[in-house]
Amino acid sequence: MATRTLPNPSQPTGLLAHLIATLRDTKRTRVKEILRSGLVHVNGASVTQHATPVGPGDTVEIRDQRAVVNRVLPFDVLFEDASILVINKPNGMLTVGNKHEKKRTVEAIVNQSLAAQRQRCYIVQRLDLFTSGVLLLAKTEVAQKQIQTNWGASTKIYHALVEGFPKPPHATLTHFLKEDERLVVHASTAKTPDAIKATLSYETLNAGDAHTLLRVQLKTGKKNQIRAQMTAIGHPIAGDAKYGATTNPLGRLCLHASSLSIRHPKTQQRLSFEAPIPEGMDF
Repeated sequence: MATRTLPNPSQPTGLLAHLIATLRDTKRTRVKEILRSGLVHVNGASVTQHATPVGPGDTVEIRDQRAVVNRVLPFDVLFEDASILVINKPNGMLTVGNKHEKKRTVEAIVNQSLAAQRQRCYIVQRLDLFTSGVLLLAKTEVAQKQIQTNWGASTKIYHALVEGFPKPPHATLTHFLKEDERLVVHASTAKTPDAIKATLSYETLNAGDAHTLLRVQLKTGKKNQIRAQMTAIGHPIAGDAKYGATTNPLGRLCLHASSLSIRHPKTQQRLSFEAPIPEGMDF
C-alpha cells in the first residue's frame, strides 16, 4: 500500500472521528485497526491515540510502515525500521533482566521508549553483561520468529583480546559445552552427556607484549561460547577472571560483538551492522 494523504479536517476534531468521516467506505472496526497499527501519521509522526487533535493545518497520512522515531537512549542506535532495532550495547548492561536488576537492561529501556508507540521489543539474541557491541532486537513477534528461523545463516563477528599468543595464529575450534552448578561453562573436546556442540573460527590480527587481538567468527551461538573455548585452549579473554584470566588491561571483559550480518525479516535484503572496537582493544 502506497502512502495515502487524506483531506485536511475542515475544523478541529479528534483523529478517529476524522478517519471515520473520511474513510466512509471502510468499516469502523477496520478504521480502528488501522489507527492501532501505527500506520496513521499526523505531520509525519506515527499516532495511535483516538483523541489526537487534528485540524485544518495538519497533514494526515496512512502509510505502509510506521515512521521511525528519533529516540533518546543511553546507547547508540545503529539501525531502526518497523521490524528491527539494532544497538551498540554498552559493557556492563544486561540484555534482559534478572532477579537482581530489572530496570537498567536493554529490554526494559527499549520497551519504555517503544511504549509511546504502543510497541515492545522481542529478544532475538543476548550478549553477556560485560560484552559490548552489536545487539539485534525485533519489534514484532513475526520479525522475531523470522530472524530466529534464519539465525543459522547470520554472520556473527567478535573481537577478543586474549592472554598470550594462540598457536596456530588462525584455526577452527570445536568443543562440547557444559555448564556447572556455578554457571561456569566448560569446553571439552570429548563429547559428554548433555553437552552442546559449539564451533568458532579465529584469526590473529595483532599481538602485543602479553596479549593478542583476535577476530572471532561464531559458527554457533551458545552461552559464554567464546569465553569457554578460548579458555579451553589456554588463552582466556583478558579481564575474564571467571574463566581464568589473570590480567585486566582495560578494566573490563575484552570481548566485543563487532559486526552482525542478517537477512531482513521482511524484505529479505542482506544487511550488515558494525560497532566500533572499544578504545584500547584495537592496538
